[in-house]
Amino acid sequence: MGSIEGDQCYKNLQELKGKIDGVINVVSPNQTLEVVKQANEIGVKNIWMQQGSESEEARNFCKENGINEIHKECILMFAEPVKSIHSFHKWIWKIAGKLPN
Repeated sequence: MGSIEGDQCYKNLQELKGKIDGVINVVSPNQTLEVVKQANEIGVKNIWMQQGSESEEARNFCKENGINEIHKECILMFAEPVKSIHSFHKWIWKIAGKLPN
């Protein structure tokens, strides 16, 4: 399919090789259910729906299929090294007891 800055691109999750433990979903909400279904087909049980990409249908599919999901959270609070506003946001969420498990 091509590459970006030397990294191979794939048109779907089924093209990936090896065991995949989790998927970070950063597409529009109307595409999220398809990504979640593809992840389920290859046995992925952990999905992060980046803040703004979640859909109710995708969340329901996860629940019905035993997939752990996180939504309404920004992955940049956890992608090391956490910097700038993301570090502050993570600190606030920790104090408030709102960090996802």
